[in-house]
Amino acid sequence: MCSVIQLYDQVYLLKDKADCFSTLVIGKEKALVFDTGCGISDLKKTIRVLTDLPLVVICSHAHFDHIGGSYQFDEVFLSKEDRNILNEYNETLLNRWLCEMNDNKEVFIPFNNWNNVKDICFDAFDLGNLECQMIMAPGHSAGSITILIPSLNILLSGDALLPIMTLIFPNHGSVQEYKSTLLKLKNLNFEYYITSHSNRLYPKSTIDRMIDCIDRCKDKKFYEYEYPLPPHSKGYFYLDSIEDPPVGIIIESMKEL
Repeated sequence: MCSVIQLYDQVYLLKDKADCFSTLVIGKEKALVFDTGCGISDLKKTIRVLTDLPLVVICSHAHFDHIGGSYQFDEVFLSKEDRNILNEYNETLLNRWLCEMNDNKEVFIPFNNWNNVKDICFDAFDLGNLECQMIMAPGHSAGSITILIPSLNILLSGDALLPIMTLIFPNHGSVQEYKSTLLKLKNLNFEYYITSHSNRLYPKSTIDRMIDCIDRCKDKKFYEYEYPLPPHSKGYFYLDSIEDPPVGIIIESMKEL
């Protein structure tokens, strides 16, 4: 089971044992599951305690800590621009990573060649009383998507709006592509956004600080960095601000600036 944090009457964050978050949004006719975590915890069982409505399951992108729990569902949607990431994963590799994230306790999850993962072929859907709009947000990965829920004044951002912008994982884009996405998302009508690695609401104004970070970072000092969890990707880290929340950027190569 996952731990449950309620943000609104209809919005829940579900945290698995590896501190990966899924977002559950419950409408009158359907419920949205945004990201499925890394797969260690029983996400579906947790959801069924909260709702018995039909589920629309969408992954923000294909990094394994967002799509690993997808084996628990009959149908999961993912942007086709990230499907190439799935080809890099195999059952042995993913279970080794999950063992590490599970305090080195052995775990086995059958990924079944991702047969239940379908390409996203729609740009909006309705949960009954909640209209949801999908917005492409390339940068963190080529196929990253966000979901705008106008009536709740929130944006579900996956990793696209992490205050520590991370461009070292598979299928990531350029710094300038990331900036273009930030400018696009900034112009959407919402007040707060939710990421998949935090239990808090972030104010939209955080995006301005992220844009400023990109504009300032070129001539600043970067430090060598290695992500402490699988896939242990390496790069260079610049911290622009230690205000709440801290804002910075991690890039794979200094040539990307």
